[in-house]
Amino acid sequence: MKKRIGIIGLGLIGGSIALSLRGKFDIVGYDTDSFTCDYANSNNIARIVPIEEMTSCEAVFVCVPVSATSSALESVTKLLPDVIVSDVASVKAPFEFIGGRYVGTHPMAGTEKGGIRAAKAHLFENAYWVITGSGKDADTVESIIKLTGAKPVRMTASEHDRAVSYFSHAPHAVAYALVSASVESGGSPIAGSGFFDTTRIAGSSGEFWSEVFKLNKDNVLSALGIIDGELSKIKSMLSSDDYDGLKAYMNAAKLKREALFCGGACGEALYVDLVDRIGEFERVTGKLAGAGINVASIALMPGREGAGGALRLEFENSTDRLRAAKALGITTDKESV
Repeated sequence: MKKRIGIIGLGLIGGSIALSLRGKFDIVGYDTDSFTCDYANSNNIARIVPIEEMTSCEAVFVCVPVSATSSALESVTKLLPDVIVSDVASVKAPFEFIGGRYVGTHPMAGTEKGGIRAAKAHLFENAYWVITGSGKDADTVESIIKLTGAKPVRMTASEHDRAVSYFSHAPHAVAYALVSASVESGGSPIAGSGFFDTTRIAGSSGEFWSEVFKLNKDNVLSALGIIDGELSKIKSMLSSDDYDGLKAYMNAAKLKREALFCGGACGEALYVDLVDRIGEFERVTGKLAGAGINVASIALMPGREGAGGALRLEFENSTDRLRAAKALGITTDKESV
């Protein structure tokens, strides 16, 4: 008999957890939205049950909006005192007070779209999934997370909240600011792939991110202050015509970014030029499949400024990237194709 997993809140994250674990566990779920419940049932994503009937679950994941996470966790841990209860909120320190068998987690994955219809079985593949708890219950949660294809990472709640302020929260604020500054400048809209790559995350929900900023206010303010300081350095070098210093600064930043790649923080990207003809996309992906090369993610670029092509392929490591380039007959350097 399969072990049971409960999911409360069947939106993008909750629905994706259900899909990624479907077949490995008996998935039961609950949501306050009737359409979501009907969709989950009719598409075999989760069997809808009352929360009170989740007592036999191996673990229950609370996947509600971050603004409702605290009250939801308090209610669920009281209803299910003998069950491991986890959340997926992008801030962790505010929930450290939760008692019972609570284990805090945060999957570093998502899209700009929300809701159960946006859920994907592969959403967590090769993504970091932070676990802030410890002990046997955290070990159990980690074993479940591994089955989604994610990479579990252990850290404290305070370590997590400081890290995400730099690598997630502040970048979202910067992306929103960059879009606002660029569009309101009054210039012609000639945005290319560089702009769209940089501001993709500005397509995310303002309601969600304003709540995240509120919960992680001190860390976000600190990160934005440091970013502002770095921008001031660039402005100062430009103002004083210190182009040697500017070049050294940017090259140092480039090396730091490459160090992130070497540490496995993100994939190795390859840009491929596509000819506007039927079957071109299948030609590229077919060659990679024939060579046995896995593509971690793929995206069509809306413009070609700053990159060598209209198709962005991302690989788990530089070896796969070089193999892909060879399979496609592309000569590459470290930066672009």
